[in-house]
Amino acid sequence: MKGVELPINILVVVAIAVIVLLALVALYFIGFSPFSTSISIEGVKNAACSELVRRGCADLTNTIGVNFDADGDGDTGATGTWVWRTSVCNVAVGAGDNLASLCNCSYSRTSEADCKRLCGCP
Repeated sequence: MKGVELPINILVVVAIAVIVLLALVALYFIGFSPFSTSISIEGVKNAACSELVRRGCADLTNTIGVNFDADGDGDTGATGTWVWRTSVCNVAVGAGDNLASLCNCSYSRTSEADCKRLCGCP
């Protein structure tokens, strides 16, 4: 009776599969996620929109209540005068980290009414 033999190429494929699986497990445990940025932006938007709706859809320029750089100037919480732009976010103005800058910079909304509609306000 002849023994069962595994071809060398099967062993190589199994070894590569084990290495890939270990790499994926390692990335999971260190917290790597390619979707983490988009999820956090969406989470910040949802929280800011909830606050806006709670305040009666009144003021888009209140600072976002989390440590998030909405206007892309490298500083969180900076205040300034917000100016709606037709192009996506001009960080030179230093418009502050508020819902208005988040709408303009991350969602390409170019008016207060458009930003309010993004949040579900009339």
